[in-house]
Amino acid sequence: MGMQLSCKRAFLPIILALGTLPLAAASTWAAPQILSVASTDLKMPMECEGADCSVELTAICLQEHRGSPNPGTAYYVHGDRHLILTGMTPAGQEISLDHLALKIESARGHNAIRVGFRKNELKKYGPLTVQISVPENITIVPMPFANDIHPQTDEDIALATGPLRELAAKLVDQDTGKRGAAELINQAINRLPLQGRASDETRAATKARYDEIVRGSGFSSPAQDNANAVIGECYDRTAAGSLTFRQCLGSWHDRLIGKLNTKYWKALETGS
Repeated sequence: MGMQLSCKRAFLPIILALGTLPLAAASTWAAPQILSVASTDLKMPMECEGADCSVELTAICLQEHRGSPNPGTAYYVHGDRHLILTGMTPAGQEISLDHLALKIESARGHNAIRVGFRKNELKKYGPLTVQISVPENITIVPMPFANDIHPQTDEDIALATGPLRELAAKLVDQDTGKRGAAELINQAINRLPLQGRASDETRAATKARYDEIVRGSGFSSPAQDNANAVIGECYDRTAAGSLTFRQCLGSWHDRLIGKLNTKYWKALETGS
């Protein structure tokens, strides 16, 4: 049996190392955690690099005793709810893109997921600015795979997408401080290159756009204060060196969400 990491013990270096195991070994693992996706108050930009367009969103694990997903683990949205994808033309016309087939995968353990599609899907529309919104109570379930030694059963899925997701909504989606701060940080993360260092111009433009968004966002003061502190520290800290602006923001995002995950598990253990 392959090593599994619980919600409380998801160490990134170990995850990255496990990601290098042969496919034959990985195919005998147990299914990882079902995740909730935090709702968004603002639309999140989807940026295109190369042949793909993607966005990073906030997630939290719902099943303490299952393993944390390796980066790239495939998921699907459970039930009849869906992520809302829209495109905006240069003339300001909004186009629904909900028909596009979205690829959903874990980005950093259970704290962040990546949602994307192939860029050529936009070809027939011409130039578009693409954004995504997350409605309330979105839950994603890992795609089943062959030789799963501990698959997600119908009962597992019903529990996670029902009462456990309701508790997560109460403690995560409605936390206007940490969840709101994580959403604001994602506004900056998703304007930076997925790979490599951003240019000085891109860094400055991302921070300026973030400042503009915060001023008109309507988020609570705790959310703004938390996010502003992270943006300021990461912007200064990554002016030089190997750590990128995006990596720094991702690390702080995960710390905030980790605290919410702990809050969720304590409530679940006490039955509150």
